[in-house]
Amino acid sequence: MKNKFDYIFCGYGLSSCIILYKMSSDNFFRNKSILVIENNNKEINKTWCFWDNKDSIWSDFIDKKWSDIRFKNIDTEIDYDLKQLRYNMISSSKFFKKIKKIVESKLKISVVYDDVLNISDENVTVNVRSKNGKYTANKVFNSIPKFTPYDDHKNFPKLLQHFKGWTIKTNTSCFDPSLATIMDFSIDQKNETRFFYLLPKKNNEALIEFTLFTKNLIEEEEYESEIKKYITSLNITDYAIISKEKGVIPMTCYPYDKYNSSNLINIGTAGGWTKPSSGYTFRFIDKFSDKLISFLISDRSFKNFKFRNRYWFYDLIFLDVLFNKNSVGSVLFETMFKKNSFSSIFRFLDNEGSYWDDFRIINSFPKLMFIKSFLKNIPRIISTYL
Repeated sequence: MKNKFDYIFCGYGLSSCIILYKMSSDNFFRNKSILVIENNNKEINKTWCFWDNKDSIWSDFIDKKWSDIRFKNIDTEIDYDLKQLRYNMISSSKFFKKIKKIVESKLKISVVYDDVLNISDENVTVNVRSKNGKYTANKVFNSIPKFTPYDDHKNFPKLLQHFKGWTIKTNTSCFDPSLATIMDFSIDQKNETRFFYLLPKKNNEALIEFTLFTKNLIEEEEYESEIKKYITSLNITDYAIISKEKGVIPMTCYPYDKYNSSNLINIGTAGGWTKPSSGYTFRFIDKFSDKLISFLISDRSFKNFKFRNRYWFYDLIFLDVLFNKNSVGSVLFETMFKKNSFSSIFRFLDNEGSYWDDFRIINSFPKLMFIKSFLKNIPRIISTYL
């Protein structure tokens, strides 16, 4: 195999696949040489959810979609018709298999399964050294956390969004397949922020996922115990577990983009491509990859690839409040859903709301708590933008 390429992708996960898929539909990239280095060829079991228009570019990859969603707390239950939007679910195993087949048939891609040891931008090109080879490229995309400041957050508030989910199948009809519960806080919060997703695929099959926004992980047994209790609360006693999944996403406003160089960019979770206050990784990788494609075509320096806007500031304040008083999470989300329409909340969560949307949602939250957080974070805001 040759060792000089136009582009090298370190990691073959979600962010790399989405970028490559968009490259595959643009003639600019058809004759570019591309190397992908992935450390293993194991199948990953994950589920990604996002909202989009009825006619999404991802329609062919979607396993299930809902037009009705529910928010729930102990004394609150709000259902909403998404109208022109859909809440979508994509299964990683099917997604990766299908998308890799497409991109590898349309682009000049070589795939190597190896461990990346070092990545260095030499100003004109980028060198990548793996366990079994050395490669050079004009541009490199890295999604491997160990080569980013993934765990070094310089005093920024950082929480972990961690989750474990079971897809179960029952012998009788137990679910409404037309309705997805995107947040159910009606469980013991244990002075933290804890909720469940209930995503029915059929009337006898659903993904039930336990999610936490906390400083630390919990023991494996507790994830399992909480899922069992939740299933029991749904009056389900006879079921089979079809599959399990789990994951951890850092929730931080740390300015990852400061670590991009002219020809090397960190992408996906390793590059901070998630919404710090809520996650929704698929949605934001989709958005940021569009911008990245235009950067590649115009051959602009990755140092200029930034996506901080006023929502970065909102997320910082919200995260700081949750970091210092983790037990208020369920109350904050309930207040937001009670006092605002789902459509305005979705625009806000997409970082695409109007100033009026933003004002109404921010005005929903406790004033004193958020003002204190704002004042405390002024030095962080200044240091980030200087």
